[in-house]
Order: sequence, then structure tokens, then C-alpha cells
Amino acid sequence: MLIRQTPDAYDKLRILGGMATDDVLTQPEGHGGRGGPYPARKKNPAYGVYRASMPNGKYINLMRVMFTDFCKMDCAYCPNSHWVPRKRYAFKVDELARTFMELHRRQTVSGLFLSSGIAGDGSKTTERLVKVVDAVRNRYGFRGYIHMKVMPGAAYEYVEAAHRLGTRLSVNIEAPSVEHMQKLSAMKDYQKDILDPIGWIHDLTESRFSGAVGQATQLVVGAADETDRDIFARIDQLYSEWKLKRVYYAPFRPVRYTPLEEHPPTPMTRSRRLYQVDWLKRVYRFSNDELGMAFDDGGLLPLDQDPKTSIAVENLDAFPMDVNSVSHEQLLRVPGVGPTSARRIVDNRRQHSIDTWRDLQAMGVVRKRAWAFLAFPGHRPPRAKQLRLDMFGEDARHRRRARAAAESPTPAPCGDVRSCVGCPMFGAPGHPGAAA
Repeated sequence: MLIRQTPDAYDKLRILGGMATDDVLTQPEGHGGRGGPYPARKKNPAYGVYRASMPNGKYINLMRVMFTDFCKMDCAYCPNSHWVPRKRYAFKVDELARTFMELHRRQTVSGLFLSSGIAGDGSKTTERLVKVVDAVRNRYGFRGYIHMKVMPGAAYEYVEAAHRLGTRLSVNIEAPSVEHMQKLSAMKDYQKDILDPIGWIHDLTESRFSGAVGQATQLVVGAADETDRDIFARIDQLYSEWKLKRVYYAPFRPVRYTPLEEHPPTPMTRSRRLYQVDWLKRVYRFSNDELGMAFDDGGLLPLDQDPKTSIAVENLDAFPMDVNSVSHEQLLRVPGVGPTSARRIVDNRRQHSIDTWRDLQAMGVVRKRAWAFLAFPGHRPPRAKQLRLDMFGEDARHRRRARAAAESPTPAPCGDVRSCVGCPMFGAPGHPGAAA
């Protein structure tokens, strides 16, 4: 019986395609629906094939793979770091290029997402990735989408070559600051290895008519015990100064044998909240002052309430808004109203007054989230109900406190104006909500 000892290209694709899932290619951002703003990700059709969502709501199958899962780096969170004892694999340049083209000719994939561990150093590894993409482009004539990772520490000449061949580039930033990176790796120079290549890619994109159309990056949320405010300060720079297309937020998951294997995992909801703040900044154009209201005193985003609702609750004096008169920008500040529904409202009210929830729901407004913040003929929510609604997820402790206050002969005010669900003292002298 013949026993094969050396894995073939498709064995490597199965292994290295699976390892590449630690790079977050995309957090689907849909257009509402039961699952909220991020619909469920479609099941991948095959090993190494990733079904990625596009901004227009369509999907594209990409071959997502690592060139090698060997890595000399000491990143304390990473399953590919040198901390983890296991067998490692690597493609050859021609082997990987040929495997991709075979899948493309079978119409299994329409594009390539290429990453790698760092074997040798950042420049040598990026050079190998460039050779793969050069073979795909110039030997096989592929002109489609290629997302290419630039390795930390890559020299300018390899960044420039990657920019010339790739459609989109990315350098994983992983942590929001030098101090946080020092908690994750003693080997990475945050400025030289990460921020400098990001700046080079920006300059190349701004100065050239051809080449990569932009760049993205990824943060590992929670690994360095950073706050959400720390992360926001960094992404604000990435979007405003270097014009990144996207930032992705990978929730930390402990990996056996790494220094952080005992560190608690990051709740998926925390990453979700960061995506929502990101969306408010990039798409809704919220100002930094507005977004700052979403953070608590510890610099974190509440897990039990989305940032847009948190900001609205902090600005109760601006609500309810008259749906028939406020501007498009004001409508975007209303929970449950998105860019599409705001545009439909503005278009429809030019022809007739909007006076029913049925009309608003037909335009895409989420009534459960918006009803306390919108007003129109026949609907004006009471001020008392604006302060805290069932949709805000009030806690049972406050309910018990409110019931006890109602039964007491001399009830005392609860002390928290945002916890007043059915509070019997609301509006009474001395109650925090009396002035409202």
C-alpha cells in the first residue's frame, strides 16, 4: 500500500485556508432584517473558499489562504505564533498561484485573499506574496480582485510592489497604541513595522492612478485590555489621516500554549458595538463629540444598548423629531432610521405628509426602536416614556425598586433618570425626571 507523506496543494489549501480564518476579512454589514445590522454569514462552500459580502449586498467567493502558517513572531494571542507547538506548512510560489487559477477556471472563486505568517522577516515574506500575485496577474492573466496582506516590517520597495499588483492591501494593526502593542509582542516595533507601511500605502494610493484602490486593517479586541475609547481614538486617525476603507474588529479568543491562554475571551457583542460606532462615523457622519457620548466613564461601549440609542438618550432634548420637517442629517440621528429609510422619508414627504407608522415601516423604519424619537400627526410620544423604554432593556432591579417605591407610604426618588420604566415617582417633586 502506497502511503503519501507529503501533502499536495489541496491538502495545504485545506490546512492553510483554515488557518487564514484568524484574519477577519469582513464583518457583513447588511441592510437591517431580523438579525440586526449584521446578517448571518453564509456557509463557506469549500475549504479555502470564503463567501464575502460586498457593499452592494451581493456576495463574492474568494480563495482565502495563508502562504505559510510558520511565524517567528511572539504575538501573545496568535495561534500561528512561535508559542504554539505544532507542525507547520507552506506553499511554493508556483504551487499557490496554480491552485488559485485552477479554482478560478472551475468558477469556484472569483478573487484571492492572501495572507501569511512571517517566515524570515516581513520583507522576505511580503516578497514571496508579491511573487504569487505577480504570477497570477502576469503569467496567468488574472485581472480580478486580490486582497493582499503586507507583513509588518516590510521594506518600502515591497510595499510599492504589492500596491502595484493588489486591488486592496492591509497591514494588521492589532492594537490601538504602542503601549498596548507592548503587551502583545516584544518583537514588533509599532511605528516602524506597522504605522510606517500604512502611511506608505496611503501615499502611494493618493499619488497614483493605478494600483491598489485602498487599504484596510484589523484590531484584536480585548487582548491588550484596551478600552473602546482607545480603539476609537486610533480608528479616527486611520479614517481621517490615512483614508482607510475599513477597520475590522476581531474579538480575542484565547489559544492554548500562548501567554494569553488564561485571558478571558472578548464577548462578540463588544466587537459588534465597535462595528456600530464605526458605521456611525463612516456612513452616518456622526461627529466625534456625538460619538463620545456613547462611551461610559470607563471608556467602554455598553453591551446592552447600541451606540446610536445611547447617544439619543443623552440628547433627549432634541427629541421627538417631527418626521415631516427635520433634515436628512437629523433623521439619521434617530434610532431605527438608516440612510435608506431617511432618504425615502425625505423623498416621500415632498409629495404628501407622513402620518402613520405603516408608511414609515414601509420605508424601512424600525418602529420598535424609533417610536419614542419620532413625532407626526397622531403620534407624539410622552416625555416620560422617552427617558427609559422597554426597548432599552431596563434591569429587573430597578423594576423591584419602582414597585417598592409605589407600595411605600413615603416613596423616595430612584436617583437615576434613565431607569424610569413605569416609575411611580416620575414627575413628582424631587424626582430626577420632574424637570423633564
